Amino acid sequence: MVQVIEGKRKEGFSADAFFQALFQFSPNAALVTKVCDGTILHVNNMFCQITGFAREEVIGKTTLELNLYFDPGDRARFLSKMSDGGVLETQPADLRRRDGSIYAALVSARSFWSEGCEYVCASIRDMSEQNRLEREHYEREEELRRLFETMSQGIVYQDANGSIVFANPAAERMLGLSLEQMSHRSSVTPDWRTIYEDGSPLPGSEHPSMIALRTGKPFGPMTLGVYNEAIKDHVWLSVFATPLFREGEDKPYQVYVLLTDVTAEIKARQDYQLLFREMMDGFALHEIICDRSGSPVDYRFIAVNPAFERMTGLRAQDLVGKTVLEILPETEPYWIKTYGQVALTGVPITFQNYSAALDKYFNVTAYRPASMQFACVFSDVTQQIHYKNEKEKAQEEIRRLANICDIAPSSIIVFDMTGNILYANDFASRLHGYSKQEMLSMSVHDLIMERDDNVFQESLRVICERGEIALNETVCTRQKEPVPMLVYAKKTEWGGQAAILCIGTDLTQQKKAEKVLQESLAENRRILDNLQDGFFRTDLEGNFIMLNPRMAQMYGYDSVAEMLAINTKHMYVQDKDRTELFQKLRADGRVTSHNCKARRKDQTEFLVSMHVQYLRNDEGDIIGTEGLIRDITQRRELEQEVLKQHESLIASNQVLKKRLEQSINAISMVVELRDVYTAGHQKRVKQLACRIGARLGFTQDEIINLSYGALLHDIGKMYIASDILNKPGKITNLEYQIIQTHAEYSYNIAREMDLPQEVLTMVLQHQERLDGSGYPNRLKGDEIILESRILAVADVVEAMTSHRPYRPALGIEAALREIESGRGVKYDARVVDICISLFREEGFSFSSDSEM
Repeated sequence: MVQVIEGKRKEGFSADAFFQALFQFSPNAALVTKVCDGTILHVNNMFCQITGFAREEVIGKTTLELNLYFDPGDRARFLSKMSDGGVLETQPADLRRRDGSIYAALVSARSFWSEGCEYVCASIRDMSEQNRLEREHYEREEELRRLFETMSQGIVYQDANGSIVFANPAAERMLGLSLEQMSHRSSVTPDWRTIYEDGSPLPGSEHPSMIALRTGKPFGPMTLGVYNEAIKDHVWLSVFATPLFREGEDKPYQVYVLLTDVTAEIKARQDYQLLFREMMDGFALHEIICDRSGSPVDYRFIAVNPAFERMTGLRAQDLVGKTVLEILPETEPYWIKTYGQVALTGVPITFQNYSAALDKYFNVTAYRPASMQFACVFSDVTQQIHYKNEKEKAQEEIRRLANICDIAPSSIIVFDMTGNILYANDFASRLHGYSKQEMLSMSVHDLIMERDDNVFQESLRVICERGEIALNETVCTRQKEPVPMLVYAKKTEWGGQAAILCIGTDLTQQKKAEKVLQESLAENRRILDNLQDGFFRTDLEGNFIMLNPRMAQMYGYDSVAEMLAINTKHMYVQDKDRTELFQKLRADGRVTSHNCKARRKDQTEFLVSMHVQYLRNDEGDIIGTEGLIRDITQRRELEQEVLKQHESLIASNQVLKKRLEQSINAISMVVELRDVYTAGHQKRVKQLACRIGARLGFTQDEIINLSYGALLHDIGKMYIASDILNKPGKITNLEYQIIQTHAEYSYNIAREMDLPQEVLTMVLQHQERLDGSGYPNRLKGDEIILESRILAVADVVEAMTSHRPYRPALGIEAALREIESGRGVKYDARVVDICISLFREEGFSFSSDSEM
């Protein structure tokens, strides 16, 4: 070949240089050898590059001398294949480099004759890199296949109609179906029995995969329940759907759905929430607040359960986020000190204490769940404490009464419903001739002269129905001597069980019995006379039958007798109040809390609350009325005072609103510190937006929300690099996409401030345009709320009239021309008209920062 080429060059053949360049710069290694002895005559650059030999090292030597073949027999095998047609089709071979390393190659060759000598021109392609890539590709595919088949997350592919076309084993386990069983289903197939977290049915059209297919956007993660037939229960899945597109198409041809089994987490959360809601003990999580020296001075509520609300009477919505001194300013310091020690040291504590702020006793266990936090589990033991105190008082009272009973001149016996004696006083012991200890082992039947079980049972029945009974009974002494007694029996309770209290008077001492009766009557009179409410009885004509001293005193009469002489109709300021009272009385038979104005003897007026019922005789016939009357004048004055306090709270709420606005103003300045060219921008947008809102008839609250949105709409720029915000030249497409993210950042920041939803929406939408050319969601028309349309216009006008790093201020006329050109297309027509009117007709101008 060399000779042929040399010959052609001498003859001046023009293709010589072309073939020389083709040979030298071929991407494959090439060499020319003599068939007769294998001597190498020529090699190209790629041969030297692949083998590591210099050209002068190989010319004149054979391939066997250079040890180029890993298997020397390959050369003979290749020549044998060329013996018939002079051509060696591509054959694989392992070859050796100069440094002895082995590489895989594809060898092809063609023989030719020149000047009576046969030559072979061979081409060698180094397959090392290609084989390595293919091996890596195969290994990667195997790894992905193993991952796909063994991964814990489920993967499902669905076509454009939502029908399932593929699912991995994890998805089959989660859904309880094989791929073959689910291949005929789509997300809208009702057999899935899909539900939301709250248990309500989830329509198939709202499945994440169908939403992703419908919108062309990824959707999720969304938690839902799918009925698994294999386990006869719902499996809870976190679902994320991603639409897949073919190149050049704008509608997805498939959706890729990722399933994560969150059943354990959901059930654990449900169990925890159920425990949290249903636990009988109160639970509260707090954050301790310390002063600069590290001493606890207050604590903030993080979470409370319903039991806490029931115990304290405080609502979670009023507590969470507030400190205890804000809610209960009178909280004693020892609560804060005790809880502070738990939060700071981590040492749990259990104690019982009294809260003066709540007027309750609590058993408390406090522990530290996290740094600077403490949790309390406590139970309201107020009733137990009161019961204990009352029990102690009762026991003391019983002891005192027992002492009194022991010196009483009457027989006092308590027995259960079967007649077994539970108590007997000294008088009864002396009367019957038994010791008190002996009587406790006896029955009341042993003390009766002539036992009659029927009479005893009838007496018990009467006592149970009426509550008491008085009867004559003949009892006996130990010597069976009869003693006539006047017995008063009353149903009572003794040691937690029903019992009968009997007070017996020896009729031989009639005078003593009469005295007891008179004292009893006097006691009743004292009770009536000392009632704090007026008590009265009248006949059917309204004439007083009786009344207590408090009644006469309340109405300004000098005595009960004086007031008994008047008719009840003179008690009312307005006749309609008396008429209304009797209408209610006739309808219901009793009247409670009938409030009206009453008239005293001296004609002054006061407020009363009346509780009235019919007065009946023993036959049940109505013979008049009776009731209680309470002077509620002072109570009404207290109610007025409460109303004033309520108005004061409203005023305090206004102060809180002002502080919120100040906080938002402070937050909005964060962006201005990062973007010096937009200093005051948000405040000027607020100024113009609020004027437009007022012209549109916004309420005061709506204007306040609009001002919040204006102050916060660019707060998300704090996440944008300053060198992008302040770049003096034209920004790149990537930089513009980064800047566009500020709307969503602003929304996320505002959402953490617990502001009204309208504020969050206007912040998110302030860069949207009516024609869908805005961002971040390319909303159109009525999808954009009015407040966002106002911010859009105010934002554009202020921005164009202000200096920017990439241009000077354009002036108000340029700004107005911009919104005029976009009127009804990009910008709301009404908002544009009002904005132009403010500047051109009303002379509106942006105030300086000091005036905002």
